[in-house]
Amino acid sequence: MIKITIDGQSVEVPSGTSILDAANKTGIYIPVLCKHPELQPFRSLILSDIIYQGNVEYKNDPGSTMESILGCGMCIVEIEGKNEPVPSCKTEAEDGMVILTDTDSLKLKRQKKLIPVLANHPHSCLTCSQRGGCLTLTADCSNSVNLNDRCCEINGNCEFQRLVDYVGIAPETPKFHHKGIPRIYDGDLIVRDYNLCIACGRCVRACQQLRNVFALGAVVHEGKLVVGTVNGPNLSDADCRFCGACVEVCPTGAIQDAKKPRLKEFKDYLPCRANCPGDTDIPAYLKYIADGDYQSSADVISSKLSFPNTLGKVCFHPCETECRREYLSQSINNKPGALSIRLAKDAAMSRAEMKSKDRLTETGKKVSVIGAGPAGLTTAFYLSLKGHKVIVYEKEEKIGGMLRYGIPRYRLPESTLDRDLNWLLESGIEVKSGVNVGDDITLSDMLNDSFDAVYLATGLSKSKQLPIEIPKNDSIHYGVEFLKKVEKHIISGSFFKGHNVLVIGGGNVATDAARTAIRLGADNVKLICLEKRNEMPAYVQEIEESLEEGIGLMNGWGISGISLNKKIELTLIKCTRVFDENGRFSPKYDENITETIDCNSVIICIGQEADTSCITDEEKNKILDKGLIKTKIGSFETPINGLFAGGDIVSGPKSVIDAIGASKQAAREIDKFLGGNGIISGDDRPDVQLEPKIGKIDGFCRFERVPVRLMDANVRKNSFEGVELGYSDEEARFETARCLQCNLRMTISHNPYPPEDYFDFTIENIENVPQEEGVVQLLDKDKESFLIKGSVNIQKTLKGFLDEGKDAKYFSYELDKLFSQRESELVGQYLQKHGKMPDSGDDFDDLF
Repeated sequence: MIKITIDGQSVEVPSGTSILDAANKTGIYIPVLCKHPELQPFRSLILSDIIYQGNVEYKNDPGSTMESILGCGMCIVEIEGKNEPVPSCKTEAEDGMVILTDTDSLKLKRQKKLIPVLANHPHSCLTCSQRGGCLTLTADCSNSVNLNDRCCEINGNCEFQRLVDYVGIAPETPKFHHKGIPRIYDGDLIVRDYNLCIACGRCVRACQQLRNVFALGAVVHEGKLVVGTVNGPNLSDADCRFCGACVEVCPTGAIQDAKKPRLKEFKDYLPCRANCPGDTDIPAYLKYIADGDYQSSADVISSKLSFPNTLGKVCFHPCETECRREYLSQSINNKPGALSIRLAKDAAMSRAEMKSKDRLTETGKKVSVIGAGPAGLTTAFYLSLKGHKVIVYEKEEKIGGMLRYGIPRYRLPESTLDRDLNWLLESGIEVKSGVNVGDDITLSDMLNDSFDAVYLATGLSKSKQLPIEIPKNDSIHYGVEFLKKVEKHIISGSFFKGHNVLVIGGGNVATDAARTAIRLGADNVKLICLEKRNEMPAYVQEIEESLEEGIGLMNGWGISGISLNKKIELTLIKCTRVFDENGRFSPKYDENITETIDCNSVIICIGQEADTSCITDEEKNKILDKGLIKTKIGSFETPINGLFAGGDIVSGPKSVIDAIGASKQAAREIDKFLGGNGIISGDDRPDVQLEPKIGKIDGFCRFERVPVRLMDANVRKNSFEGVELGYSDEEARFETARCLQCNLRMTISHNPYPPEDYFDFTIENIENVPQEEGVVQLLDKDKESFLIKGSVNIQKTLKGFLDEGKDAKYFSYELDKLFSQRESELVGQYLQKHGKMPDSGDDFDDLF
């Protein structure tokens, strides 16, 4: 180890450490542009022969190398005993060195280094008095700044902007002259604007060194470094992997995200995982499949999900609706192209073993779970693994809830469901089936005598009724009850042989009932619903598969009457609107347009509601609201102490993955209620660290989604065998190799920011704030602003926030007699960065 002194601070570092790294370790800021902590030095960049900026081709000057190109020169420092400043990025610290990083002479030299950069970079965003409130490139400009010189989309969140603010602009800096290079949009994912490029080469080095893709390149053209794509004008021509590493390291707006360029939250980096209620590490398990490692993929999936096999069959994959690959495929192939994540999950789980989870030591606490569906069993599973004694009460003889009795076997084979159920029971859950809670045992019995907590998860197990008089007849069925009878074989074989069957409803239960009726021998099945085809709540794949099986659709019709003659007769009325202007269910009809249709059987599937027979009238008065159980937001606690509830009986009808996600959170809350830490199995599992050097794949951008393979419609409609045939090994690996691996971007670190005037949010620091006009900001532990407030007395305002208990870690302030204007500018800047308004502190307002 050696000792050096930087700006008066004694620092001890290993021999061979650069001055820049030593300063960063100490928290001393030295400005840099070409340097990045994840990248090799500036001159490590490998030059190309030809690159493209759009349709403009640039060739490397004959014989030119990176040795002819100078770095940014921002990181220069002064060393005692040396006449000239040295670059701190490549100067090793020596024992006894005395170093200065922030002298007036260094400031002037850095400003001069910036002159040629700013001459070729728009800099109104650095000098305009209104930049704090500037919203978009296209917004009207109060300062009449030329459009080409306007602030770009990352104004206020730009590394280069922060650096120039710190270094300052030399008075002799010339006016910017726009280079006139058109913006380039790649795959609706990345926007390149080379008018903003400062030739730091970071993007190229990231593509070469972090990813080994080499889609971006650089040449020395007329003595200057020019960057662009290789092999053609677009990133797709260069077989870009669209991982976003180039965007992440770019210090300006030269390479931006096309979608939400300013929002840099988890949901923007990794939308598939953020949209998964189970918080599954989707990129990790897809990569394992692409590598042929199905067991590791299954381990990742089952570490976060309680029904991993089942979800491979029936998950309605909200992750896929947010997949960033969709933007790429639509723009290049003009076809849907989101990753087929559910089918990939099925491919992994069907090829891997299920590994038992370790159970913690017994806690002595006892929990009752009412309902053995996905919600109840999920909570039971995670609480049992925590060491609590869990007993599940189920009124049916078999467990599984709506997974068993509501989803037909052609969608969810019994063997798949039972595999999950057996795995869940290995956690130590005790099941008591055939028990009617409310009759055989009551909630009050459980809460008063036996259990420390009760979780109610009985779902929505009853069909809703049509708001018309319906005659009683054995040929009039209700969706949920009908599907349950089929599962119990009360209805089986050729039950509908020779029948015309009408199914009323447009959701997934309706399509399930219609497809089940076909399999029970019906000659003809039609589905009648209020909605237009594109408004139907049933999932698109379910509708398409129904049509393939010969089921007819009658869209835009309501039912005004059902009567019995020789057959069942339905009177239809034309529906002109299903939803009002606010998107609420509010159907309207044209009474002049009616139709009569007859059939042998009707199945009514217009929604589900809760069976609350397990709850007494007194309990209903406390916990029911509009047919659902009311709970505290986020805690799943009901107004009855010790009683928790979750799943569809709380949220209303949602999907299996929604029930699982909610019930995982319920398990955390119940564990905390029982004295635990609220950390359930899988929460403390670290994310998989994947190989960042993903490499180049020829034709990557044009890879199309592998379609699901289905049993032939004419064969499958006569059987309850599984409709989906699943992916072959080759298909699974090809499909998952299409993943953009957006998660890798989140591992890239950043250069330190210039020092900012933040203060710990304490009364001692607030006492030192002037009692003058200005604007205050409160910041969280990550130094992200969340509250902005202008005031005539900023000290008084800060004291008010402290007394109020505002959850702040730091604060900052600016003195400004025109504080209302400055407040508006800062609010505008915050809105740009976060896409929402900050807290205004209006609960404490001293403007009186």
